Parts: sequence; structure tokens; C-alpha cells
Amino acid sequence: MIREPAGGLSRERASIPAEGRRDVRARSDRAGPDRVAATLLLASALLLAGCVTSPVGRRHGPWSPAPAGSEEEQAVAKLMARMSLAQRIGQHFMGFIPRSGLDDALVADVRRGLYGGFILYPWNYRSSDDVRALTSRLQEAARDGNPPVGLFISADQEGGRVAAFRFPDLVQLPSQFDWGEYATPELARSIGFVVGSELVNLGVNMNFAPVLDLYPRADSTIIGDRSLGPDPKKVSALGAAYIEGAQAAGVIPVAKHFPGHGSTTVDSHGALPVLDFGEEQLLDRDIVPFRSAIDAGVEAIMTAHILYPRIDPRYPVTLSPAFLRGILRKKLGFNGLIISDGLAMGALAKNYDLRVTLRQCFLAGIDILLVHTRYEVPELIETTETMVRSGEISESAVNEGTARILALKYRHGLLGAQ
Repeated sequence: MIREPAGGLSRERASIPAEGRRDVRARSDRAGPDRVAATLLLASALLLAGCVTSPVGRRHGPWSPAPAGSEEEQAVAKLMARMSLAQRIGQHFMGFIPRSGLDDALVADVRRGLYGGFILYPWNYRSSDDVRALTSRLQEAARDGNPPVGLFISADQEGGRVAAFRFPDLVQLPSQFDWGEYATPELARSIGFVVGSELVNLGVNMNFAPVLDLYPRADSTIIGDRSLGPDPKKVSALGAAYIEGAQAAGVIPVAKHFPGHGSTTVDSHGALPVLDFGEEQLLDRDIVPFRSAIDAGVEAIMTAHILYPRIDPRYPVTLSPAFLRGILRKKLGFNGLIISDGLAMGALAKNYDLRVTLRQCFLAGIDILLVHTRYEVPELIETTETMVRSGEISESAVNEGTARILALKYRHGLLGAQ
């Protein structure tokens, strides 16, 4: 069974209100100076008030796995021993709530442990209170599971034309490009804290931001003003600071879209972008902000559905072991979660069979597969389980990612008493 939301909107465009939608190829109208000034004034006030501090116990530097024999490792191992194969696979899937709403059947699937998390969209709520009620009900269902494992609840709250929440009681940020023109790292850290604090108040614990894609050609790329700018050093500094502020607020920031979507003129929601870049070229420029994010302790990175024939002529980044296990894990030393962009996007769905996509995600080392529309997660779990039992996907690949997911959930208080 396949679900398509009414209107067939792309993942990010679903976060744009109807009256403000435009072609994603174009930059949004520049935010007015008053709006940018108000944002920076609030961030400055928080900075001066000393509200933005490092999270308790956070180690500076790259995210690291827990030492052998630690309380975290033991809790994760104990929990995994209680989980069925379907539940361990289920932790890898982040689903969506259809326009018809959160029904009893979906709640039952959450209780059965068939979801690792959810992404929220504007059709799921009308107010801040609606979001809090929704996230509370989801987490309550997850806590009732056997075993109890909390959910990652995510949203695209970048600011500007991509924002899941546009309520009057929340700060309405301009685009990253607009505030990035004025911001220092200290202010970027405060902005990350403001956004993160508001999301935590809504019950959202993961934000698909910051965008670390560069913006090399004005008004000619897909990312456009979602980027912090064209300069790798500046984007690195502001992105790392934003991550630190978000983490201080208690939310999990997700840096995107590795290894950089800024040079593409093809929208991966509809087709597969192809770029003639080599590995060294990427490492010297587009990947620079991601390296800085890793050094700053980012816990999760989202991949781009882009094909680089000079590096992997067969598979785009999301499906490529050369990119994810080779470059991101081995060369950059990233130990956190790797999250795919939406599986139903045209870059994948129009070019690769679903079983191939599932197989390659696990082979390449994707930890969380984002199911933002179209597919039913229980059916994806069933297909994946069949592929594991037939040997097409190794159970060790499933367990590797499950352990990493549960470790991050442990650090964020999402594992119930075991």
C-alpha cells in the first residue's frame, strides 16, 4: 500500500504555507531588515544573559561511542536482547503521520515498536498546543511498548521558506542566508538555542537543521537562501556554533545535506542530480562545513541524493558505501547517526527499485531511513525482515545501526527502565 499526501508536495515544500509557496529554485524574498534585526536582537539578549551554555556532560570534539562496559553500552545491549528482529529494524525507520491524523492503528504500531521516530508536517496540527498533544501521545505510546523505547520526533525548522512551525507564539526566523550575513558565531549559537528551546517545548527532539550546503552561484541553485552562504570557512563557523546552541537547548541538530547540495541545479525531489566532482574537490570545499560540524560534536548528519560518477558511478551518496563508510565514517571519523533524505524523493524512487534502495541503505551504513511520504513503514519493515532472512541484508548491519540509534536515545533520556 502506498500513501501520497494531497498535492504531492516535496518534503521541504510541505513546510511552506500555501500562500507563501514558490519554486524551490528561486530564493525567497529577502527578509526585511526589521525582521533580521529582531532575530539578532533576541539572540544577542540571550547571549548577554548567559543563557547559552554547553549541555551538561557534553564533551567537546567529535561524537564518540561509549566505552566498553559502560552503563550506556550495557543498557543498549540489554535492550537489544529483548527486541525482536522486526523491532530492531523498526528503529531504523522514521515515518510520517498522514493527513487523516494519528489513528488507533498507527498508535498500536508505535506500541509494537515498529517506528524509530516521526517527522511532523503542518497538516498534522494547527497550533502549538496541537503539537504538544501530538508529541505527548506518540511518546506515551512508545513508552507503553515492550520494551519501552522513546521516539525521535523531528521537523524541518530551518527558518525562512522552510519552517514546519509558523505559530504566532514562536520566533519566526528569516532564512539562514539572511541572518547569516549579519551573524557572528556567538549569535549563531544563540539562534540555535532559541530554535532548539522552542522545539523542545513542543516535544520535538530533533531538528533537520542547520543546512551546511554552500551557495556558490546566486539564485541558480536548488538550496539558495537556505544556505548560510558561499564561504566554507564562514559556513563552518556559523554552522558549528548553531549546532552547539541547539544542543545546549536539548534538541538534536541534524547537519545537512552531506556532502553538499549547494552546487546542484536539479531538484532531487523530482530527479537525480549528477555532479562531476572528485573526492579531493569535495574535501577541499563542500565537505569543509561538515568536518567542522563533526569536530563540534554534531550527533546526526543527513545525506544528499546526488550521484558523483567520479567517486561512485552506480549509486548516489545515500546508497553509496564509498561515500558513507569510506569518506564520512573512515576519513572524517563521524560516529553519529547517518540519516537519509526522503526515500520517496524522485532521485531514488525514479531510478532504483525499492528493494535495491533498502539493501543499499543498510549496506552503505544509513542508520535512519526517512519515510516522509508514500510508503507504509510496517510494510517496509516486513520487506526488510524478509531480505535479512534471505541474506540479502545482513543482520549485523541492522544491529550495528540499531545500537547506534539506541545509544543516542540513551543519551537523550529516551530509553525507559529496562
